[in-house]
Amino acid sequence: MLNVKKFYQNHLQKKLFNKILAIYSSIIIITLIASSITVYKYYEQTITRQHVDANREVLDYVSLYMNQQYESIQVAIQQIYSDASVSEDLSYFLQNDYGDYLKYRLDQYADIGSSVPHTFDTYFKTYLNQKNGIYDVILYSTEKEFYYLYKNNTRQFYLSDMDGSKQKLSLPKNGWVSHETKLVLKEIREDNNNLYTMTREIKDPITLKTIGMLIVDFDAELISKWLGTKVAENNGQLLVLTPSGDVIYDSLGRYMGQRYPHLDALHADGWTTLDGISKVNLNTTNSSGLIMAGIIQKSQVNNEMKTVRTWIIGITTALIITAMSFTYGIILRFSKKVKIIIKSMKRLQEGDLSTRIHLNREDELQLIANNFNYMCERLELYINKVYISELTQKNAELVALQSQINPHFLYNTLEAIRMRAITQGAKDVGQMIYILSTLFRTMIKKSMVVTISDEIEYCNLYLELFQIRHKDRLQIISQISPVAMNCSIVKLLIQPVIENYIVHGFRPDRFGNLIRIEVTESGGGIQIAISDNGNGITASKLTELQQMLQVSMRMDEPPSSVGLCNVNERIKLYYGTEYGLTIASEVNKGTIVIMNIPVVRESTNNAQYTYRG
Repeated sequence: MLNVKKFYQNHLQKKLFNKILAIYSSIIIITLIASSITVYKYYEQTITRQHVDANREVLDYVSLYMNQQYESIQVAIQQIYSDASVSEDLSYFLQNDYGDYLKYRLDQYADIGSSVPHTFDTYFKTYLNQKNGIYDVILYSTEKEFYYLYKNNTRQFYLSDMDGSKQKLSLPKNGWVSHETKLVLKEIREDNNNLYTMTREIKDPITLKTIGMLIVDFDAELISKWLGTKVAENNGQLLVLTPSGDVIYDSLGRYMGQRYPHLDALHADGWTTLDGISKVNLNTTNSSGLIMAGIIQKSQVNNEMKTVRTWIIGITTALIITAMSFTYGIILRFSKKVKIIIKSMKRLQEGDLSTRIHLNREDELQLIANNFNYMCERLELYINKVYISELTQKNAELVALQSQINPHFLYNTLEAIRMRAITQGAKDVGQMIYILSTLFRTMIKKSMVVTISDEIEYCNLYLELFQIRHKDRLQIISQISPVAMNCSIVKLLIQPVIENYIVHGFRPDRFGNLIRIEVTESGGGIQIAISDNGNGITASKLTELQQMLQVSMRMDEPPSSVGLCNVNERIKLYYGTEYGLTIASEVNKGTIVIMNIPVVRESTNNAQYTYRG
């Protein structure tokens, strides 16, 4: 029991293909064995039926023969009674002494004067010669108790007390004589086991008194001659029995002249136990009144089934081995593929994102391999993009704050300058210093992802510096959708665009400079439009800039400034290639920069991990 449990744990419990092989093999073995048993039973029934049919045919022949023998005696008795001279002669013979009968015969001969009188003696000699199968005929007188034997054209007269022991004949009046009863006749004929005997009572035709008995002995060997080649071993055993169970004929010669020991078992249905397991064909309805049985031994059927059994076992074994080998080969191929997939998964768990599964079959495992490869490619791409995006963001922050080596020293210095300006009455200088200090704090302390509201506030502070510096020369218009205010955005995306306008498009020598910031949400995306009425961009420069926006930046060549290309690249790295910047401009009329990003409403702390690509 422990070995079975250990085998299950080691080879089946955690091994799917071993389970499949075991289950499939069990199904194959059970199916083939069941089919083999069915075929074997079919052939067994067929052979048994053939033997039974052949045995029944032989039984019909025997029944015909025995009926003929029985009917011949019936005809003989009828002929005796129908011939008055024969019946009268026989009646006188059986009721008188043999000497008186001889005197009676001489008187009859003298009166009739014929050389061929109709006597019973002539009749029985003719009957014995004409009827095939009769061994001898015996006449017995119940009154005078003597025997008169006809055999081989001879006649012998016997008295029942010839041996000094007055034995009273006890025979059935009409029927077959049992083996024990036949022993009484051994004083007048040899005790031959091949003989079977039938009796018929003889009555006086006038008084109807029983005066004697006709005893006819038949030779059982003539039954075999009658059947000829039909009595073959493969046709089974043939028995002819008297109603009391005495064996008249046995085709195997085993029970001749004996009482059959299994008489009651002959009447059982199906297979029964005789000398062995046997099937019986029984005929008890013939006119002779005998029991005729055909017996098919189970061992005989089994002997003929040996060849069939050997073939079935051989073919079944070959089919099982072939099926299991074929199944094992197929499962082994699938198992190898699964092992390749598991090995690749382990390499992925160890951090090897370059691992790929290469299979060459179009099946479910190939689909799993393709999906695994696609996952690895997307995961590798995602990690690279997040890494590049964060690195680019840090570069932008470093470039914007490259002079802030010691932020705390800078804050304290700016705060001291601001307080000095206020005490001297230069409130506008103090306000500018405050705004600048706030901008630096925001850039350093804020996370990489902020809300659009925070980004717009940062841009307003940045523009407020220039409004203080250029009074009444810069107008700011902000139109922001309330729905988009709490959406997330990567920090420092809008400010570089505004700074680009201040550097290249702002006209400090004129009034009416305008910059407009519009934020709208529609169709799952956010559009941020920054437009101005500045110097604009020449056509050649605009074309060059648009081409630069279409090319991805290389990590080994980081941008030297926070410009439009940097913003565009950061958007594509973080949100996906379908997002980014578009620019339109005309010289002396202005420029419009449109920024498209997806709608992200996660919290600020978690938004930096949101990626759509």
